[in-house]
Amino acid sequence: MRTKPNQKKTIHRQTQQTTRKSKIKTQKRVLYIGNLENNLRKDILRSFRFYGPIKRLWVSKCGTYAFIEYRDPGDAHFARCRLNGGTIGEGSDKKIIVDWADIQ
Repeated sequence: MRTKPNQKKTIHRQTQQTTRKSKIKTQKRVLYIGNLENNLRKDILRSFRFYGPIKRLWVSKCGTYAFIEYRDPGDAHFARCRLNGGTIGEGSDKKIIVDWADIQ
């Protein structure tokens, strides 16, 4: 059975798009976010939603740290890699810490 050249290209593109998440071997989904300023819940959601659907967000009463859970482990991995050491909120120069949460 012969396939048309256009069909091969389409299949190849679909394979490339799905391999991003399939290469992630961790099953961790929860991230710790530290070194936050107060009242950043909306900014946290805005920044972290870019990397995938969020299942849950919990911000401490003092507002200096939070935990965020993604639906997909690959999304959590990429958010951790991209946002660690960055800033959240307008005019903020405080670098945040993003790492795996130690949940048992």
